[in-house]
Amino acid sequence: YERVTFAGGTASFGYDTLRKRLDFDADVAGSYARRVEREKMAWGWDAAAHVVTGVINPPGSSQQRGAEVVAQGDGEARFYSGKIYGIGKAAVSTQMDYVSDVDQNGNAVKFTHTLGDVQVAIGGGYGRLLDVGAAIRVRRLARALDANRALGKPIDAATSKKLQLTWWALRGERSTYRALIATVAVLREAGILLSEPDAGLTYEILNVLRDTQLYARPSGFDAQLTFGEGYLDRPDNNSENGRVEQLLALAGYGKQLDDDKLEVTGNAYARLRLFAPDNEPSPWAAGAAARMTRFTYGEHGDPFGALDLGADVMLSSDDLMNSDKELRITGELGVSYGRDKASGLRLAAQVCEDRGALFFGAQLDTP
Repeated sequence: YERVTFAGGTASFGYDTLRKRLDFDADVAGSYARRVEREKMAWGWDAAAHVVTGVINPPGSSQQRGAEVVAQGDGEARFYSGKIYGIGKAAVSTQMDYVSDVDQNGNAVKFTHTLGDVQVAIGGGYGRLLDVGAAIRVRRLARALDANRALGKPIDAATSKKLQLTWWALRGERSTYRALIATVAVLREAGILLSEPDAGLTYEILNVLRDTQLYARPSGFDAQLTFGEGYLDRPDNNSENGRVEQLLALAGYGKQLDDDKLEVTGNAYARLRLFAPDNEPSPWAAGAAARMTRFTYGEHGDPFGALDLGADVMLSSDDLMNSDKELRITGELGVSYGRDKASGLRLAAQVCEDRGALFFGAQLDTP
């Protein structure tokens, strides 16, 4: 897979002609992810950036400016022997904070803080967790043909692979037209579609090709244990700096059920600081999350949205004197509605127990 995401939070620009006052602020982010899975090797990398900035420029000498820029990237490579694999990872991140405050008398307070992290890790694992969204699309296509009595024979593995490669080659198209023409041609050539689809079947095939609920659909089990060596650069003397060694554990699970309309996923993590100097703590943290998602469709395959139920448990200790372990438990119920191919709405209710305090909340997202 290959994914590019752009997101914009609150942004505004204004100019008051009477007071000659300029105001500007913006909150934007973007990310890129690429992953390639082969039988003996898998590799992938991610990169993301987030910028928050603002300017207030009233008449006179006074001016306020500020910005925070966060950039990070990580990658990994795996080498398989059956279900067992060796893994190498690398991650880097940096954050820059800038503030400039000038009053009407020209007195200025300015500072820039920059911090960075870099870490590499090696280890091993078992299993593989794959995004099977394209394979589900093939199965949905077969069900649509079968329901319309247009399925001459089952879609075999070779035709399934050809369809998925065709869709991948056309992933950059703005329209679904070429994907529809190519899909019908592949099915006709394989003897699966015996005649040209009528208007009703064409509509259902288009719904399958445009279904945005078929992205990031995991299936399988994966667990790994790695040793990490990192270096932290912090401007604050009270923060941890220098080398940091960690033991890292990750696990993931995914299953697609009920004609691919029900998804069950879970993940767990644990990390422990190793070889800390005598005057520094050895914090640790562990957590697990589970989620069940029911995808909903109309009578003719229109993707409507999803209902999801999730729970998270996190436990940690900073290993400081007179400090207790911290436990956080969160439950969430969400409803999603897909407005079009590129956007949607999700409303979720949350309940959380954190260190003995109970919280209730609601969240509205536009994924």
